Amino acid sequence: IYYNFRKMGRSAYDNLLEVLSYVISFGAFYLFVWVSKWLALSPDFRKESGWFSRLVHSCVAERQDPAEKEKVHDEEVSAGRLPEPFWKTSLHLTFCTVGIQVSYLLWGLMQERIMTKPYATGELFSSSKFLVFANRFLALLVAYVALKVQERQDQNTHHPAPLYMFSFSSVSNIMSSVCQYEALKYVSFPTQVLAKSCKMVPVMIMGYVVSRKKYDLFEYLIAVMITAGAAIFKLYEPNDAPVQNTEFVGIMFILGYMVADSFTSNWQSKVFKLYGVGSIEMMMYANLFSSGFTALGLVVTLEILQVVSYIAANPGIMMHMFVMAVCSAVGQLFIFTTIKKYGPLVFATIQTVRQLLSIVLSIIFFGHPVNKMEALGISIVFIALGSQIAHKYLSRSKKASKRVASSTSEEKDGNNVELPVSKSSPPDSNTPPESDDGGPKEVQSLLHRSSDKST
Repeated sequence: IYYNFRKMGRSAYDNLLEVLSYVISFGAFYLFVWVSKWLALSPDFRKESGWFSRLVHSCVAERQDPAEKEKVHDEEVSAGRLPEPFWKTSLHLTFCTVGIQVSYLLWGLMQERIMTKPYATGELFSSSKFLVFANRFLALLVAYVALKVQERQDQNTHHPAPLYMFSFSSVSNIMSSVCQYEALKYVSFPTQVLAKSCKMVPVMIMGYVVSRKKYDLFEYLIAVMITAGAAIFKLYEPNDAPVQNTEFVGIMFILGYMVADSFTSNWQSKVFKLYGVGSIEMMMYANLFSSGFTALGLVVTLEILQVVSYIAANPGIMMHMFVMAVCSAVGQLFIFTTIKKYGPLVFATIQTVRQLLSIVLSIIFFGHPVNKMEALGISIVFIALGSQIAHKYLSRSKKASKRVASSTSEEKDGNNVELPVSKSSPPDSNTPPESDDGGPKEVQSLLHRSSDKST
């Protein structure tokens, strides 16, 4: 798909129009956000005065202090139930990984069919932006239906997050796709491989920038090992890609892709934790903005007219678009669940290993030969993954042991607490009162008895 996209070629006017569409889409929305914030701060603003006031309030107003929300969340976590067993967490993560793998494997097959093979008129479909819109719009509908089902089941779907907070990850997701496609025109194949393999380290760095998330040295070592193994495997994989020199503008697009892609999952993770947003809500609002931005871009560039004309002449493409959009929506369900529960670094690991796993499965089932360098790359990746799993297991075991030890010590301290004297029985006249100055009780008792004898 990427090499066919590279061969298509575009004029300077088309590129300028493409940039202009994004400037208008993003600029118009954030201008509305700025005006809405100014209106919401006005003393005369009343959110119940009409639909526009309610829209402004839901877009920019926080219905609860984020710091207070995070404090309540931390208290609930600390006072909540014990973490689920390691085997159960591993099984759930494996299920999410397989779901992402299968969904986007089928999605890639459908995309390749749509973009690389002609339909009834003998022409190729060239609007990748409309495919993005179709994927996002169907995912929006799926998330909306799922949210309504949750509401009917009396689940709490309300959140205090202003809607514009969801737009940042949508913008970064769109820009990462744009930078990735544009970079293919200016970079060599090895540079593309390194860019696709190097996802984990940028995610870790961006995690500190966005949420001040810190990782230890072992986690950085695992990330470097997985990146190196995947890069070695892909670099020495037989391919017929045209070799060309990497230009400076291509490097800039690659850097833009890495920054935008790593920001997306980290920002979503921050919104998850800061506002207590559910994965279905995140999916709905993120796709709401993504589909809105891409739809406006299709209208501004008049690309929508070409799309409608092509679909009218080739109605058979609609079924392929629908299947591709369904695969994307199902994959997003797994993605947002993974980011919410396990964090952006685990999702980046799945992304990095995903392409390698598909090739490994192809080698296993179809007996494709493996050269020494490919075997080395596979070995490095799986050694790193095994070390990471063992490290997670040992750390969870240590935490569980500490938790059991602390609870046992608390129970012992509770058993050593002295019981108070019952007030129902009168005190003995021969029993001396307790010393106020903290002196020994035996001395006080002897003094009391000697005073009785003298009297």
